[in-house]
Amino acid sequence: MTGPMGFEWRRALSRFDPGWWGGLGDRRTVLVVVDSPELGQPVLDTARLAGADPRLRVLFAAPPGPSESAVGALLRDAGTVPVPWREARSGDFALVVTASSVPGHGPSAPMIVLSGTGTKRASHPAGKRGREGTVVLACAHAMDRPMPTEARTVTEVVVVGDSVHDRIVASLPFRDFYRRALGVGRHRKLVVVALPAAGASSRYQVARGGSGTLVQRLLTELPPEDFQVLGLYGPGPHPCTGGPSAADLRKGLGLLPPDADWRAALVAADWIIGPPGPVTRYGTIIGVPVMIIGGPPRAGAPPSAAPIPGGVRLVAHRPVLEQLTEAAARWRPELVRAVVRRITSEPGRFDRAVRRTMYRLLHLPQPATIPVAEPVSPPFRIECPADRPIDA
Repeated sequence: MTGPMGFEWRRALSRFDPGWWGGLGDRRTVLVVVDSPELGQPVLDTARLAGADPRLRVLFAAPPGPSESAVGALLRDAGTVPVPWREARSGDFALVVTASSVPGHGPSAPMIVLSGTGTKRASHPAGKRGREGTVVLACAHAMDRPMPTEARTVTEVVVVGDSVHDRIVASLPFRDFYRRALGVGRHRKLVVVALPAAGASSRYQVARGGSGTLVQRLLTELPPEDFQVLGLYGPGPHPCTGGPSAADLRKGLGLLPPDADWRAALVAADWIIGPPGPVTRYGTIIGVPVMIIGGPPRAGAPPSAAPIPGGVRLVAHRPVLEQLTEAAARWRPELVRAVVRRITSEPGRFDRAVRRTMYRLLHLPQPATIPVAEPVSPPFRIECPADRPIDA
């Protein structure tokens, strides 16, 4: 069976097949630990692979920490019910999938650590000295393999690819569908702007004459009949303040809610604007101009915040429309090809590689299917019509 999303093909079951259904002794429980919103999507993409197998029961948990409430909201938005951490810590699991270290005395089952995938690279592999059970570190790129001195808590290192990269690529054929979902007319262009996280609003003071934010400049200088401006929060903590104002929404700014899939907005974009980070980094896959704002990343910033070679810098002393037009005329995807290649050394292979590792640790035969990356969910946005009041 072939379709636009899901599995590439599925073998028909004409009789009992222990390789697919398994026996009573083949039941396993997989615990998926999400400890930060930044790394939630790759872990949830991995959970989808386990959830498709009736032999596996998938449970979700959010360990205690500063991001516990945000992760809980992320899991609920994904249609899951997280179990309390005190129950997850003492549960009997066949496999644990996480993107970072498990605090305290976590489950002793074999663990897959996805710290080398997604939007945030971990500088040191997760794990705990003296921990019982196998710890497999999954990396997105061969260059992300840890040094021998860093991998002392890791039993094995595998290169599996990047789920965010693969799902964006799988979504590219549905660009028109995403644009219709965002309300972009056939004759309008979509400008996607990465909104600031907490403490980063100063980076967005890209103004002419020293006043006004980037969003305000876009809404003021771009004709609304030709352009639509969409703000999105990339992966990471989202502030309660410092984002777009009610006045910006009244002027026509579209806003992608924090719980929506930001990857769909990138696929629909005609321009992608933001500081060096996950949005602009993964935006290089789309093939549209990527325009960089703000100064160089601060010391200690993750590798995803590294400068984008080939990206066009948006400056304050020139009109925005002029810069957008110039960037579109001169843009070539080859300018950022090095950035795309650095995201993963195993493009399109994340699902297969992760599932192979999962079932090897579970000591189960894989299902008779070939998993492929699914297109991301269609986006939705928040709007404020001019005739509707909104509380500031």
